[in-house]
Amino acid sequence: MLNQQHPLLSTIDSYIEPLLKRVLQTKRLGICYGLIKLDSASSSCDKNKNDCFKLSIPYAGEHLVWNILFDSQYPEMGPDFIFNDQNFLADPDIDTVSSWVPSLAKWNPNDTDALLNVLTELLLYYKDRQVQLLGKQGDRLQFEYSTLVCETEIFTEDIEVIMLPLGTKPTEAKFFIRIAMDYSRLPPRINKSQNYEAVLSITFYGPDWNRILPQLYLSNILEDIFGGPESLHIPPFPPNKYLMDYVPEVKKFMDEKIQNVIQNFERRKNFIATLTVLQRGSILEYDAIEFNWISILLEQRDFHFLVHFHLPSTFPKERPQVTLQSVYHMTSHGALYIEVLEDISYSPRWPITLMVDKFLTYIMENAVQKFQANSIKNRY
Repeated sequence: MLNQQHPLLSTIDSYIEPLLKRVLQTKRLGICYGLIKLDSASSSCDKNKNDCFKLSIPYAGEHLVWNILFDSQYPEMGPDFIFNDQNFLADPDIDTVSSWVPSLAKWNPNDTDALLNVLTELLLYYKDRQVQLLGKQGDRLQFEYSTLVCETEIFTEDIEVIMLPLGTKPTEAKFFIRIAMDYSRLPPRINKSQNYEAVLSITFYGPDWNRILPQLYLSNILEDIFGGPESLHIPPFPPNKYLMDYVPEVKKFMDEKIQNVIQNFERRKNFIATLTVLQRGSILEYDAIEFNWISILLEQRDFHFLVHFHLPSTFPKERPQVTLQSVYHMTSHGALYIEVLEDISYSPRWPITLMVDKFLTYIMENAVQKFQANSIKNRY
């Protein structure tokens, strides 16, 4: 169910409901791609409609839990807040609010974006406070942040930091860094989702902040394009290295992954193009977007059969799967009889033309007679 259709929305006061709906429709508040969650709602004055609610806001790989308190008896008044980080705006002065959260200081109840603007400004101020906390934990963390911003192509708006646990003496410092790449170079996909997101999480801990845990988080579509989690072994982060050196290494790693995807796409496309030229009268259908498969109809001595080539995303490093399918004989389960050819010789270094020729030659000279006999023997 979409956030904007959250069942709790129907319990919210009619004045507050459009403000909250606008927030829940927002797909990104900080650098994290993700919806804000409405966790609970209540009433400040025992009315039928709720005017207080709890939001869970993605930030730096964590979730900030903020309670937003309206008073439906005075709708022209802006909201109050209770933060799960008790050190944040515990006793704010009017100058701080006016400077950092102008949308709250000049609350406009007629603006549908009023609450969203306040949350955006509060999150920016929260981020600024977390950056200031880095400098209170020794030189290492402040140096990491300042050199990352000044010595690389990473902008401040692409970084979120948080000291954990919240509100007490921190034992972890987490840097959440959006890795901006040119994803427009990636081949087209049947799945039209354009949610290309890569975020690098770096956690510093230990007495001198010299224990470092790097993790790369990808959106589902990028993870699928790159071949799954097992293929994403990012470089290690030794204690004597710094973010200003490490982050460009990860960007280079990502760029190499993108280049490999492009090259593999072109090779799959070349394989299918070569097959369509050599067997132009036999082509039944093929994947004309991602070039992952092609099916052809072949014949030997009046015996017709289908050949399906499935090309993995890592082709030619990983061999194609070649499946023969009968057009005559069915199994006891009511499906056309098939066999997967496992013994075809293969080398990823072969030119595509030679590769296709060897596949076709093996099928016609070594596989088809055995396949015909098996399909007859196993027919239903």
